[in-house]
Amino acid sequence: MDTIKLRHSIEQARLLEDQNGQLAAQLSRIRPSLHRAIKMPRDNAIAVLLDFVVRYTEHVAEFVDVLSIIGINANCCKYTEAVVNFCTGAFDQTPDLLEGQNQLSTLMAQAYIAHRVIEEVNEHFSLQCHEPLIPMDMTRSNLIIHQLIGEPLANHLDLIAQEVAEQLERDYLRLDSGIFDNNARREIAWGIEITHWPCLTDTLAVGLLLGQGCATSPSIH
Repeated sequence: MDTIKLRHSIEQARLLEDQNGQLAAQLSRIRPSLHRAIKMPRDNAIAVLLDFVVRYTEHVAEFVDVLSIIGINANCCKYTEAVVNFCTGAFDQTPDLLEGQNQLSTLMAQAYIAHRVIEEVNEHFSLQCHEPLIPMDMTRSNLIIHQLIGEPLANHLDLIAQEVAEQLERDYLRLDSGIFDNNARREIAWGIEITHWPCLTDTLAVGLLLGQGCATSPSIH
């Protein structure tokens, strides 16, 4: 699925949710059990959560576009395209675990897998190159979505993402092969202007304040 189709699917799912309110009802049921570190307004908490889910899912398309540009700038399209292809392909296949869920819930879970794969790939790049492949940090947002999906399903999705990231590393992302020279690493770190990509500085925490006022964000597992 390309990013144009993905954005269209997200918009269709949002419109369908406006009509049937299925995810809103699901979020209403789980809201009392959400970790206390997740703060939200009392009056329109469900609307804020729904907006959060939609923007979180939209960010996959935005990150895919950024990754494509990074690949061109750093002359490593073969490697970035492997990540891009998985992230977009995640929306073409529905794991058995997600059968029977409504459209927006399914997109949220598929986006979670894609974001977690990018998170794992970023960690690998940071260890090897001392810079992430894509300059963003979705850790807090991923933790919140993990809570919204709920266990044990979210834990199963984590395992899927981890296995995919490990396979990508074995097949495409062997940084120790020397393919990523110092110039490529500089391009990965500085090849795009972050100000042109607000998604890279948006942690999706608007209206959802995780650990506000604390020196470190608490674990919500």
